[in-house]
Amino acid sequence: MKKSLSLTVVIPYLNQLNDTKGPMGCLRHNTSETTEWLIIDNGSTEKIEQFFLRYLRPKRMNFIRNEENIGMLKTMQQGYENADTDIIAFLHNDVFIFERDWDKRILSYFEQQLDLGGIGLFGAQGCGLIGERIQDVPSPDVMAGMSNMLEAEIHGMRMAEPWRNVAIFDGFAMIFRKEALKKSNGFDQRYHYHHLYDRDASLEVLKNGYRNIVVDIPCHHLSGLTANRTDYQEWINKKTNRPDGDKWTHDDNSVIFKNKWADMLPLYVENDGSFRANSSGQWQFKGDKIKSGLDKS
Repeated sequence: MKKSLSLTVVIPYLNQLNDTKGPMGCLRHNTSETTEWLIIDNGSTEKIEQFFLRYLRPKRMNFIRNEENIGMLKTMQQGYENADTDIIAFLHNDVFIFERDWDKRILSYFEQQLDLGGIGLFGAQGCGLIGERIQDVPSPDVMAGMSNMLEAEIHGMRMAEPWRNVAIFDGFAMIFRKEALKKSNGFDQRYHYHHLYDRDASLEVLKNGYRNIVVDIPCHHLSGLTANRTDYQEWINKKTNRPDGDKWTHDDNSVIFKNKWADMLPLYVENDGSFRANSSGQWQFKGDKIKSGLDKS
């Protein structure tokens, strides 16, 4: 009998417990008992582990505590290295997922589609040179992207199908087949702390010969709980030794991203999973050049 795939949910934390009890309670209610939880605490002064153990009580939970904030990128790498399951879901702690047993649906896609490497809850079929989302939209006033988020129309299009092939997805919810991550040794650590890691990880999946999809799982992302906090701004300024640390991080990561992927972008994944090779608007798409491989030296 074929063994079922297993899944770990990796959730980073740095305080904000009062702001995230709702999303985490919703996630606990809608996640099946077979899924493992890995909470990574980046030096919180609040009692994060106690909250999960006393009130949420996942049947399977591991807890990692870092004595200081190591940043999102290193936290995700830590999650990759410590999750022992076939599938790893990286979720921000401010994400509501409203579908009961959402994780079972995710696993069913990975089981049915053997070339599936990544799943997101918000994404786009195309990617530009600095990570821009590119999307065929019904009218010019619709933003590039698709999801079944609570306010999907604010961010792009609301999905009309259970899933669709895409190029990239947003970092608030990224789910990977671990064997796809292994081919890239997890997440590219040349990036700084935050920004662009989600675009890069999505493209690595395509480069390694897998597909990405976005699914219509209903969700809501509060967004900005960390980035807009004064203590985060002070931390990133100190880490980068700059007065505008977050902006510098974004801008420098954009340069790293562009230099890494310039020969393969822009790209656009069609509904059937093929790659667009012609011109469309301002974009000169490069077909499936990304599948030819990439020297990461």
